[in-house]
Amino acid sequence: MSAFTRRDLFKKTVFGGAALAAVTHVSASPVSGKPVSGGEFDVVVLGCGIAGVVAAIEARMAGASVALLEKMDRPAGNAICALGGFCAWGSRHQKALGIKDSAEEFYAAMMDISAGRADPELTRVYTENIPGDTDWLESAFNLPFGKPRTAAYPRLNRVCSIDGEGVTGGANAVFKIMEAAKKAGVQFFWEHKAVELVTNDKGEVTGVIAQTPADKRLFMAKGGVCICTGGFSANQEMTDKYIGGWASRLALRGSPYTTGENISLCMPVFAKFVNMDQFHTGPIVSETHVNPNEILNSYNGIIVDLHGKRFVDESSTYVIKSLECAKKTLENRAWVIVDSKCKALAKVTRRFELLNTTYYEASTLEELCKKAKLPYDTVAKNVKRYNDGIAKDTLIDMVPPCTYHNPIPLDKGPFYAFPFEGGMTATFGGPLINTRAEVQNNEKRSIPGLYAAGNAAGGLFFRNYIGGAQFGAATVFGRIAGREMAARAKRARQ
Repeated sequence: MSAFTRRDLFKKTVFGGAALAAVTHVSASPVSGKPVSGGEFDVVVLGCGIAGVVAAIEARMAGASVALLEKMDRPAGNAICALGGFCAWGSRHQKALGIKDSAEEFYAAMMDISAGRADPELTRVYTENIPGDTDWLESAFNLPFGKPRTAAYPRLNRVCSIDGEGVTGGANAVFKIMEAAKKAGVQFFWEHKAVELVTNDKGEVTGVIAQTPADKRLFMAKGGVCICTGGFSANQEMTDKYIGGWASRLALRGSPYTTGENISLCMPVFAKFVNMDQFHTGPIVSETHVNPNEILNSYNGIIVDLHGKRFVDESSTYVIKSLECAKKTLENRAWVIVDSKCKALAKVTRRFELLNTTYYEASTLEELCKKAKLPYDTVAKNVKRYNDGIAKDTLIDMVPPCTYHNPIPLDKGPFYAFPFEGGMTATFGGPLINTRAEVQNNEKRSIPGLYAAGNAAGGLFFRNYIGGAQFGAATVFGRIAGREMAARAKRARQ
């Protein structure tokens, strides 16, 4: 598919809501209480995100018949909104640049960023598989990976970004893998919302019931059902229940369709849920969905609330800054103030302008405050304290402390002010999986025939993650789930 067609597809699917062409539908029948047959397959995958399309094509390449069910009329998960960062060690890109990294260093960083609470076995599987899976994504689907970006620990030189080629990097990846999956024979069923897992007398998952606009349909799966529906970040009832009411103040940074099917489907089969209060935050401007993360990670300037007051250590990661914005500002809205020396300016201003998002530029700080409706006296005092702190090496004494390692004075116009809110990207909680992507029950035993991958699965992430690791995890465990289900189906046929 051409770049033009992909852009057109993005416009139709993300903004227009038109259904994709050339997809499989079963014939409609009158609505009734009993489901009609949707077909018998070796593998049924739920959700058309990165994890879903990867699991589907991997199972298909292993010889399985595959149905992929998506509740919307298009791919509409978090991957569509994702910029396309992919986190790996040992990639060919690292090697080409002479960057030295190792499995042990990467594993240690993954565990460190999770405060030691990530599942060690799942983390090890991610570490072992990610170099090869990076190469697989590039070679099998011609995904345009960029060079690793220099970043602070733990990202370092580990994150490559996929070029969106007219859409987001995440959307480009979904579309290209989906195209390949359709060509390989995966059958896609749109507007099929999974509402109930089907089990036999042994407690094995043998299929799923999906609700369509016309009826309920039963899909049988010899090898298993894989839940790739994402988390529950767009389900306010669940975020209130598992995270806390305050979390509802966070702007939605990801898809509005990640509504917790990974929880509702797995509860009746007594899955074990882990890390249900954990999630990822990031900056967003909710009106236009622009992502100003580079400006927050530029380690330049100061951050103030709508009253011109600082409330967070500017040296914190964008995750912490976004979280503190939601917790410590009544409006969940703040400003990043930088000057002409900020290296992220060109990229961020271009993104704001592309998405018609307001930011302010002025030759003086006073003029900037007037444009942004910020109290000049308060902002000016904070800028003076900041600049004096750099000159006297007393930044640590500011309230709150500023711990920039290489602080840069805020003194060279023009000056810029960028708005942001704390936003919820994705939840980390869900049914615990093992190293074979099998969902575990409350006794930590595998539920036969039930698998999960991507943000639908729990266990790999806690507190925070290395940027790009969600994409990586969806790929690693999506592939594992696909292979495992195909093998299980083969055994069932023998």
